[in-house]
Amino acid sequence: MSKCGSPSTRSTWIAFILLFFLIILIYSNTFHASWHFDDKPNIVNNYYLHLNNLHPNSLFQTLFTNPKNPWNIGDKMYRPVACLTFALNWYYGKDDVTGYHIVNIVIHILTAYFLYLTIFNLFKSPNLKGKFDGSEHFVALLTAVMWAINPVQTQAVTYIVQRMAILATMFYILGIYFYIKARVIDSLKNRIYFIIGCVFSFIFAMGSKENAAMLPLSLILIEIVFFQNLGSQKTRRRFIGIAAGTISLVLIMGIFFFMKGDSLFFLKEYANRHFTFAERLMTEPRIVIHYLSQIFYSVPNRLSIEHDVLLSTSLIKPWTTLPAILSVFMLIGTGFCLIKKRPLIAFAILFFFLNHVIESTIIPLELIFEHRNYLPSLFLFLPVSAGIKWLIDYYRENRISIYIIIVFFVTLLLTGLGIGTYIRNMAWATELTLWEDAMRKAPGSARPLTVLALEMSQKGDLGNIRHDLALKLYEKSLSHRKSRKNIYPAILNNMAGIYFQKGNSQKAVDLLIRALDIDPNYTKGRFDLIKILITRGRWNDASEHADKLVSITENHEGYLNIKGFILLKQKKSDEAIKYFQKSLRLAPNFKTTLMYMGAALSLSEEYSRADWFLRRANNIPHESIMPLFCLIENSIKAGFFQDAERYTERLLASFSIIAVKDQLIRISHDNLLLPVSSELITEMISKKIMERAKEISELPI
Repeated sequence: MSKCGSPSTRSTWIAFILLFFLIILIYSNTFHASWHFDDKPNIVNNYYLHLNNLHPNSLFQTLFTNPKNPWNIGDKMYRPVACLTFALNWYYGKDDVTGYHIVNIVIHILTAYFLYLTIFNLFKSPNLKGKFDGSEHFVALLTAVMWAINPVQTQAVTYIVQRMAILATMFYILGIYFYIKARVIDSLKNRIYFIIGCVFSFIFAMGSKENAAMLPLSLILIEIVFFQNLGSQKTRRRFIGIAAGTISLVLIMGIFFFMKGDSLFFLKEYANRHFTFAERLMTEPRIVIHYLSQIFYSVPNRLSIEHDVLLSTSLIKPWTTLPAILSVFMLIGTGFCLIKKRPLIAFAILFFFLNHVIESTIIPLELIFEHRNYLPSLFLFLPVSAGIKWLIDYYRENRISIYIIIVFFVTLLLTGLGIGTYIRNMAWATELTLWEDAMRKAPGSARPLTVLALEMSQKGDLGNIRHDLALKLYEKSLSHRKSRKNIYPAILNNMAGIYFQKGNSQKAVDLLIRALDIDPNYTKGRFDLIKILITRGRWNDASEHADKLVSITENHEGYLNIKGFILLKQKKSDEAIKYFQKSLRLAPNFKTTLMYMGAALSLSEEYSRADWFLRRANNIPHESIMPLFCLIENSIKAGFFQDAERYTERLLASFSIIAVKDQLIRISHDNLLLPVSSELITEMISKKIMERAKEISELPI
């Protein structure tokens, strides 16, 4: 094998095959791991990710999906690269988790492989060249293996939605690889190609998750540590200027991507959290130190999707706050001090902390999630691997017994990491196993209780023991620590949903009113209350709450839509149309509003316009019965009987007679459905069925 050139083709293939089989083996029990937590709003219930064709327009729409508003295509891209991959997964496998896990594992394999290539080429840099002759392949591969099979990575790889994090990391390390190749290669033409590759990698990384914004600073760090002679004062001044410019660029990007153009956006978000800005700044050093302990002592019983985190309310409460802060500063200071003498250690430390800046400092995200270590931990095992290689080489020549012990220890370590990952992945098998594990490890947190309660309430039959147990879990969670201030009303809202399913709508109303007494601006609770009031026929109360809802959030298509629906049911079609118009200005492709708009226009005897809106609603996937009912009724009222027959034929071709009959029955007693004339529709359907029967009877036998 060559000493400090590119790895030979044979060595490269050996590395890839080894990484491939190791990762496949230790993640072999995850292919059927269920959907979890944020998977559902981001993928399962994110309507516009559900591709049913590969038309360019459909693919383009997936780039603008937003899980916070799944019924509408937004005007801003939301992690478009990751969302496109989810959409393609949905197209080929719908909600079968296997395909999603295969893609995540493939991304993990590629990331580990690119990490190996990056480290190998890093040894060609001026500040490392010649220092690891003959060891480059071993150190690079051992680093990639120790990183890839570490149990701490399971949350990023097995948790499907965290493809956003692992995809960003894959492009991030690819960008670093291209940059290093551009710096060490002699050919100007190839250097340009690698620089272009680096730029595109950065774009794709940012399109996967925003924490990739730190890549320019990471490249500066690489340049300083591995390529520059810091003994020159001129070099130091030049790089101080470059670093300042890059930091400014990253800050501008941060304001654009994270703060929505508002430099104080992140401060405003603290209003929804259970911690203050100061408390977060004091708590995060303890969490980052905890992350390091998880990475280097990564056993399954220390890993969880939820952690009990005691907030730091002062430098001495809890007492670990000040030591943690000092430890972080000491580690960073050590990193800077070792740049010239121990560049691998310096880079590993500084890269780790640099890439925790976005998710572990001032932005008011949740305090702790293990998947946040996937990117920062990339190079942590580089100095460890280099140290192991040195020990192996030294004792192989000087003391064979210790050499055997070291080799045995490394083998045992890698085996233990792989087994730990396999065991940890068992907890991810189902939603119940994951959150039961979290409930044991974070007994003071409300989230495991609420997620388990939600899971039980969704899978239980009406009135059975699962619903009663879910209610008890919700009751218990009310006294536990919550990640957001509005969680308490949300728990009451979920309890109301169970009581409504059990048929106790008054208890549901009482719980929702209680939730709104706690937080009058809790819009989801008020929205759910309106729907329950509608089912009970309390139109005036529903209308009053809808007015409050619209006044709280004026530009929300769903809230405008439900206010218009109430007016429509009250036969106030002209007023209803105004709300539907406002809703459609915000969400032109909102299928429900298009249908309601058509129904309102039909009620106002504007049949041609009604037909246009109803056809638009019907053409938006997925096809449903109600738009066709409205089209049939509107055509009959307008005297367009041929159109009515054509729509009826389409109805009967698309849906079974049983489904159509069930929907006709529901219209008569379900206040949440549009008030169409079941008599007119039934008459037309019966006519078409009779015609079809007659045609069949006349066929020659």
